[in-house]
Amino acid sequence: MGGGNEKRNQFRDAFERGQKGEISNYEAWLKEKGVRPKRATAEYVTRYFHENPEEAPNHDDQLEDIAEFIGFFSERDGTYHIPIVGVNGIGKTQLLHTIRHMLESLGTDLPSKLYEAGRFKEDNHQGEPYWEDVLYELSELERAVVLVDNCYEDKRIKHSLEKISETVENSFIITTWTPEQWRMNQEEINEAVQVSKEAELTPLNEKDTVRALRKTLEIISEGSVEVEDEFYRRIYKKSLGIPSLFHTLLRASLKETFLKELELGDAKAVDSAVEKLDLDDAEERIYDLSEKKITILKHILLSRHPQGRRPSELVELMDKDKSTISYHLQNLISDRVLQKEKAGRSTFYSIHEPLKPILQLRVNGEGEIHA
Repeated sequence: MGGGNEKRNQFRDAFERGQKGEISNYEAWLKEKGVRPKRATAEYVTRYFHENPEEAPNHDDQLEDIAEFIGFFSERDGTYHIPIVGVNGIGKTQLLHTIRHMLESLGTDLPSKLYEAGRFKEDNHQGEPYWEDVLYELSELERAVVLVDNCYEDKRIKHSLEKISETVENSFIITTWTPEQWRMNQEEINEAVQVSKEAELTPLNEKDTVRALRKTLEIISEGSVEVEDEFYRRIYKKSLGIPSLFHTLLRASLKETFLKELELGDAKAVDSAVEKLDLDDAEERIYDLSEKKITILKHILLSRHPQGRRPSELVELMDKDKSTISYHLQNLISDRVLQKEKAGRSTFYSIHEPLKPILQLRVNGEGEIHA
């Protein structure tokens, strides 16, 4: 009997807290603040910007350069290739969607096709090779802009690009790569489809980052929520202007605002989110790493396995003994750069996802990829 009364009292207290607006559920809190929970997700925001690229944070200079080349191509025969190169989350996929959208909005007779390179090895819904569908679709075109995303996911990408250029007599091919992937494959790809120009994407500046974050909050709240620019500037500083990072930090900062019972727009929530994501002092931690550790990380960056690399692979790749590799791997875990995952009898080491673009910026700044 006593237990029943206690449960009833707890229910009543919670009910009365809800009546007063004292909500302990995050989704309910978002609604109370004017944010639509289903929109406050990475999937929704990504899809929104893909479908509405004119509102997305874009790399306008590179977009203009590519537009000039496509215009040149539209009046001439031959095969052209522009690789878009940039760190994880910098906006390469978004740029492809923007290019395609802009071409369609011009109302030209120049068709464009967008493909995910990782799907070339898959089967379609009928169990037939998806790659055959791609070639069949392209075979009906005499001239086209062909956009191929995440090229490193296709182990036979040289062959794939050769087949595309052979199938479409006049093709303008735009591909995407991370810096280390492009340097590893650049020479071989250039043999298949000669590069007309490289488009390098760099982090956004503070002004464009603040504008992008303001737009994102407007989208997920239907314009009903506004915060001071200092909140956005703090996110910019901690994300280095990398779109995937500043969007992740925005969502995490909203969650920390709720958990710590802060006012919406309080920059303290950003600092708390930075700690939760292991981004505190991230740039310093990455740039203080020794060359030996950086070499290990380069090999892990270049792994096609979704779980990273096994120590035995690193021993073979680097021609070092197992104890040396294990020592450095353990240190990198202590440095909060790597994480490990068990899969059966194997242990895989991967780079902590939020740190990956920061590591790539360091590696890219060095010039050569020695891995």
